Amino acid sequence: MLRRTLLKSLAASAALPLVLRHGTAFAAAPDVLDVAIVSDPVTLDPALMASFFELSVQYNLHEPLLHVTPDLAIEPGLAELSAPDDTTYVLTLKDGLTFHDGTAIDAEAVKANFDRMLDPATGSPRRSELGPIASVEASGPLEVTIKLSAPYAPFAGVLANRAGMMVSPKAVADLGADFATKAVGSGPYKLVSWNKNSELVLEAFDGYWRGKPAIGRVVFHPISDETVRMTNLRSGTVQLADGVAPQLVSQVEQASDLTMKQRPGLGFNAFSFNNTRAPFDKAAVRQAFVTAVGPQVIQRAVYFGTGSVSNGPVPPSIAWAYDETLDPARGDAEKAKSILSEAGISDPVEVSVTVTNSPLQVRTAEIIQAQAGQAGFKVSINQIDPTSLITVLRQKDFDLCMSPWSGRSDPDGNMFNYFTKDGPNNFAGYQSDAVDGLLKKARTTLDQDERATLYKQAQETIAEDAPMLFLTFPSTLQASVAKLDWMQWPDGALRLQFAKFS
Repeated sequence: MLRRTLLKSLAASAALPLVLRHGTAFAAAPDVLDVAIVSDPVTLDPALMASFFELSVQYNLHEPLLHVTPDLAIEPGLAELSAPDDTTYVLTLKDGLTFHDGTAIDAEAVKANFDRMLDPATGSPRRSELGPIASVEASGPLEVTIKLSAPYAPFAGVLANRAGMMVSPKAVADLGADFATKAVGSGPYKLVSWNKNSELVLEAFDGYWRGKPAIGRVVFHPISDETVRMTNLRSGTVQLADGVAPQLVSQVEQASDLTMKQRPGLGFNAFSFNNTRAPFDKAAVRQAFVTAVGPQVIQRAVYFGTGSVSNGPVPPSIAWAYDETLDPARGDAEKAKSILSEAGISDPVEVSVTVTNSPLQVRTAEIIQAQAGQAGFKVSINQIDPTSLITVLRQKDFDLCMSPWSGRSDPDGNMFNYFTKDGPNNFAGYQSDAVDGLLKKARTTLDQDERATLYKQAQETIAEDAPMLFLTFPSTLQASVAKLDWMQWPDGALRLQFAKFS
């Protein structure tokens, strides 16, 4: 049973930074933080978020029902959670809270959010994440009772992420399809404007439950080029930069006017094989490709020793479910050729690898191209805009496509949606009754040791079937000007309600 705990409000404080934008000097604009991010979000609607690139913005615009700390402890957010039994959860909302448009955050609003996410017509990835929900009822003005059809171990963690981000039902109804670009949440900041591929502007929300944030306005600037992001940080044009290039980490660490932060992440850098069409519909071809590519080389040459090599979806940071025994042959061109030969394949196998047009991803693709080329593959590289990535993946318009995942604090979040047969992130089109059954059983098993065994069995089968090409478990690499005080989370998401200028 979860015990109710109380998370004390944080007092807001004033800050007076001087802000420059895009290299042009502006008049002193106190209380503004400019942030360089890798890409624009695809949507601002948490019910529909599915892209890696929404991470930078999501927790600033939206507040989840529960809150996860940097050490992955789960605490109250908009609500407290209790569990009278293994299949019943009760949310008790804080009194007097509103969404950004003034609509009350009450039990009916929360029920409306759950109903929307669970409605198949919405097409929300949250439907799978929310697990075996049997009913959601407003059992009091500020109380919501959720009944499950079976125990669901990850439930609290799910409510601390996108599935717990409540939005204004009134705004959903009023805005219709425009809600995706004009979302109304209850986070520390509310939307001012979004000029796609230029800037997304948020301003502090007076009604935020922790108190108004110390920084009054946040401006997100999508800058795909890693070197340009750092140039803007060094010049003071931006004061916080996401996605620091690994080769620049040591330079940032040596700069007295900058702060470099890094910590082990929760996600993985991987590529989905298209299991639904040739050539990767054959397991032998996938196995040969995985064998040909050496992630150790990529970790050294692209990630400059940051992070660690990945052979599966669960990182060392989730220690209880991490399988350190997974150690297949990698970077072995001769063995890869042998696998192809045994499968009766002698001609070069033509494949295209799809990546976003960032230097880091292109370098990764070039190494894959070279290593696979030595093993009997003829690899071309297809570069796309980051905002197109989720569409390419969903439409399965690829042979091999980058599928980065920010990660979750529970292994279910790294595996269920990717490897169950109808998982919303099963971009590979992977179909395994064995893995599907193991992951579904792990969800309903509450004993952690038993869950660990199930996840390790699933990881072993996934390694054998090779539906994805795993490369690294990345570290979260972010940097700021030294005068900015901020907290870093292992998932890389920015939570700027905790930031202030000194």
